[in-house]
Amino acid sequence: MQLFERCLRQYEKLRKREAFLDQFRKCTTFKENLDEFDESREVLQQLVDEYAAATTPDYISWGAQRQVYTIVCSTY
Repeated sequence: MQLFERCLRQYEKLRKREAFLDQFRKCTTFKENLDEFDESREVLQQLVDEYAAATTPDYISWGAQRQVYTIVCSTY
């Protein structure tokens, strides 16, 4: 889990400085925006959250709560 958290911190620093992004912006995928990077960051954050939850005794109910939240949010 520490590896993933470190990746998130490093990503935040690089993203804040917009370091190394000029090469990506030359690609058609990233020409308009860098949403794919932000979405990937969110997926990694969800992974870190789930790893943290997996270390708790109520991990099974955590997953159920997350599904209910997703269903409720997607209906609005």
